[in-house]
Amino acid sequence: MSRLHHRLAAALWSGVAGICLVPTPASASAQTPSGADLLDEAGQAVSAGRYVDALAALGGAIAAAPDDGVAYARRAQLFDQLGHPDLAAVDYRVAAKLNPGDANLHKGLCLDLALSNHDLDGALAACDAAVKLAPDSPDAFSARGYVQLRRGAYAEAEKDYSAALALSPAAPSEMFGFGVAIIHLGRAKEGRGEIASATLDSAGVVAEWQNRGFGMQGEIIPGRPKTSASQPVLSVTDAKVFLNKGETYVKTGSCGRVSAPSAAPAAPDLAWSAGCRFGLLHGAGTLGPLDTPVRFAYGRQIAAGEEGAATEKKLGLAYEAAEKALKP
Repeated sequence: MSRLHHRLAAALWSGVAGICLVPTPASASAQTPSGADLLDEAGQAVSAGRYVDALAALGGAIAAAPDDGVAYARRAQLFDQLGHPDLAAVDYRVAAKLNPGDANLHKGLCLDLALSNHDLDGALAACDAAVKLAPDSPDAFSARGYVQLRRGAYAEAEKDYSAALALSPAAPSEMFGFGVAIIHLGRAKEGRGEIASATLDSAGVVAEWQNRGFGMQGEIIPGRPKTSASQPVLSVTDAKVFLNKGETYVKTGSCGRVSAPSAAPAAPDLAWSAGCRFGLLHGAGTLGPLDTPVRFAYGRQIAAGEEGAATEKKLGLAYEAAEKALKP
């Protein structure tokens, strides 16, 4: 997670981003968890490293209170933490629509759209909203500067990073972005000096910016192709592997499965006869060389009976956001 994501998360997950919970009707069954209960459950699961349980709880909270922006915002923050900005952007878009006066939500949407190289016009509009709502926020200018870099609008990126640095002098990530902008404006020596200064104070800033698509010399690193708002942000062939703490992803040909911490080492070269979804074994098939039929859901083997049905339901909730992201 980037430094800007960390700052946004501090506000969003703690619930101080200005969003109010929708109260659960008094007539609701005591056996049916409320949206607030599910948000608490998700927070406890995140603290314990049970991220799949947290995503399932957040999916349940959204179903319980679909007009409440809190669950969308917190799921977006968790997707950022797990390294899925494309899914985070989808949730931030809903949360920002439900709470248009919250600058943090617009910043989150802007940054994650840019990281996903998706709907850059929408990203710019979200950052414009964030800057208007929080004109003294260096994060808002920084996020918009990054969008301008993605759009190739280097003069505009220079202005935004200059504004961010005026509000937060010597911030390493902002210095790096400023350096990239002025390199592309023809001031290579000055820009590389700015980047070098940024790396002196932050060893991780280089990796952060490589992940953002820019190198030490200001070069553009090829990454995800640019997509528009009329296209889905996600394809079923994109790897979306949600792991709990201690779990591992074991590749099986072009697909894969999830291995629990206590499981014996799994052979990576087994053949799977059925489907693959988001880079994970999915559906009923055989996992060679054995011919015994088995069922997988999103890379996890599903046992027979009620226990398996409960696991499959939980995984469906956890992957609901990915399924919905397959449509524009």
